Amino acid sequence: MISNTDRSLAILEALLKQVDGCALSQMSVDLDIPKSAMHRILTAMKDMGYIYQDDITQHYKLTLKIASMGLSYLSSRSITETFQPYLNELAETSSELVRLGLIEDEKIIWIGKAQGAKSGLKYDPDSGNVAYLPASACGLAYLSELDQKDFKRLVEREGFEKAQNFGPNSPKNLTELEQMIEASKQRGYGVISDTYELGMSAMAKIIVNPQTGQPFGTVSIAGPSVRLSPKRIEELAPALHATSDKIASIINLIHI
Repeated sequence: MISNTDRSLAILEALLKQVDGCALSQMSVDLDIPKSAMHRILTAMKDMGYIYQDDITQHYKLTLKIASMGLSYLSSRSITETFQPYLNELAETSSELVRLGLIEDEKIIWIGKAQGAKSGLKYDPDSGNVAYLPASACGLAYLSELDQKDFKRLVEREGFEKAQNFGPNSPKNLTELEQMIEASKQRGYGVISDTYELGMSAMAKIIVNPQTGQPFGTVSIAGPSVRLSPKRIEELAPALHATSDKIASIINLIHI
């Protein structure tokens, strides 16, 4: 027998999909709940402030109480706690390391991660490092979003002297970097192979703050090049884009 609690949750989920509300009779049919029982549950939910009945249409609609509760919950959590489920989901899909980078003072620092590799080779560096922009997938994604003035300023700050400390494909000069940036723009996300580290590939998408229109951070997938091949990278692109969009939507809600 289905409990009233289960029925109440089913009603909430149904009303979340009905912006204009729904009539008691229709919900009774859709959820297979007798009208008498439906009326009792709706009355209780109305008394608790979760729903109200439109005076004109008589449809039942959600109040802002649910939204307020959700926003309060999100606001009380840290950034990493808030976004961790999305990182976990992408790690499960990709079976590789997923990292969240936060842009602060025009630098990218990795603040969260989820490991999707269950066995075999695992790429799992410590979080908290600041990315070297010219050689990292997240750096390419970030630099691709900048105007020419800011791009040149950041490249001058980063320099190319550090390239010798990274993989063999790390750009050694502005021309090489600009070619990688152009490819990132055309593709819609940054990609590296044997660039940050020998034998490692990565892909990264920028996360844009919808309130300001400015880059907020990056989400990336990284792993051994033998697994994260060009074909595999292309296959994972839709999931990477979707994760970036999901995180951006939460930023919009909690006003980070």
